[in-house]
Amino acid sequence: MSTTWHAPCLRGVMGDWVYYSTVMSAQQIEARVIIAKDIREAKALDDYLQRDLKPRVKKIAAYLRKRDDRFFSSLILGVFGGLPDWVELDLSVVGQKLQIPNPKEMEESLGLLIFYGTEKMFAIDGQHRVEGIKAAAAADHERLQNDEYPVLLVAHKDDASGKIRTRRLFCDINKNAVAVSEGDKVVIDEDELSAIVTRRLYAEYPAFNGGDEIAVTGKKEQLSENARERFTSLLAIYTVCKRLKKLHKKSQGTLENADENVRAFQAIVSEFFNFAITHEPSLNRYFQQKNTTLHAERDNNRSLFFRPVGLEILSRLYAHFADKNELTTLRYALQSFHFENPHGVFDRVLWNRGKIEAATKAKKAAVGLCLYLLHQLSPAQETELTGTLREVTKNPDYSLPPKPCAPPNRNATDS
Repeated sequence: MSTTWHAPCLRGVMGDWVYYSTVMSAQQIEARVIIAKDIREAKALDDYLQRDLKPRVKKIAAYLRKRDDRFFSSLILGVFGGLPDWVELDLSVVGQKLQIPNPKEMEESLGLLIFYGTEKMFAIDGQHRVEGIKAAAAADHERLQNDEYPVLLVAHKDDASGKIRTRRLFCDINKNAVAVSEGDKVVIDEDELSAIVTRRLYAEYPAFNGGDEIAVTGKKEQLSENARERFTSLLAIYTVCKRLKKLHKKSQGTLENADENVRAFQAIVSEFFNFAITHEPSLNRYFQQKNTTLHAERDNNRSLFFRPVGLEILSRLYAHFADKNELTTLRYALQSFHFENPHGVFDRVLWNRGKIEAATKAKKAAVGLCLYLLHQLSPAQETELTGTLREVTKNPDYSLPPKPCAPPNRNATDS
């Protein structure tokens, strides 16, 4: 693009980097920001970082086209191939009018960058957002025509030492950025359906008593001294929601976080907890009969459904049978199988001498074992399960226990 462009900027210095903060329209980004710039030692390394570009770009473009409250953090663009001119603004008149003691200091930070068209720009941080903006603007120019995207411009020198310096900046931005913890994400995320419903359940599900039964912690299994007298954690509820997500079908033409989807999915997860509290003996003792305590159920990890791993297993089984409309089978299992430790179904799989084994493979084996006992697995799946259980139990001679009689397999809508 050879036309001159004047960019109003705020100029700043951090360390040995001089940067310019401005805004760009989707049209300017399309015209002036190139697709990619090889700054690594080999092109294959740049290709590696771009391998998941396409699906993320589609997601960003959809966000821009659907959300009225869309917003981005600043793109960081490297400028090379030409040197724009910096022109400070004269604030003498304004300074005098506002009685600013030393307007010269402000003049050094406020001005215009003048681009002449020989310069090139590429994204040091924000390439997915750049390409998402381009894709959204191409599909719906009218919707995005008034958007102005925050941009930080830095100078990139396109030689060996300049590439090292830009790589280091890229690394510093990504390495030193503090990621939002999963616990924080569940508390603040307004887009993900599972996070929204988790918060709704925390506040509204009757058995959770306005959140008094739920510990808000940074990790699923982390219960502080003050939180041990809680039934479970917010993140454990979030995991349950994610496991039950397969039972929810988003209304056509709506965003995931649309109120109708939130209400529908909240009802699904509430039904899961209603089912569990009604039919699982330890949960029924605590929530309905109120004749036990958390300490009694957790002593020696007696009742795994009072631990996040147990709730996750139960939600996975519920999702399996609800999807097939066979909840009678799961109800039979909860009332007939011995789930309490020791000597329960999960002995040596999830429970081992009073300790919890919550590794991914152990959880998969636990779900598989329950499905096997309920006549849900094919011969090939049973063979695979045997191998997994031999690995989990560290017993090369492990063999699957005899199956009980086939459970009732009736349509069960009276959950």
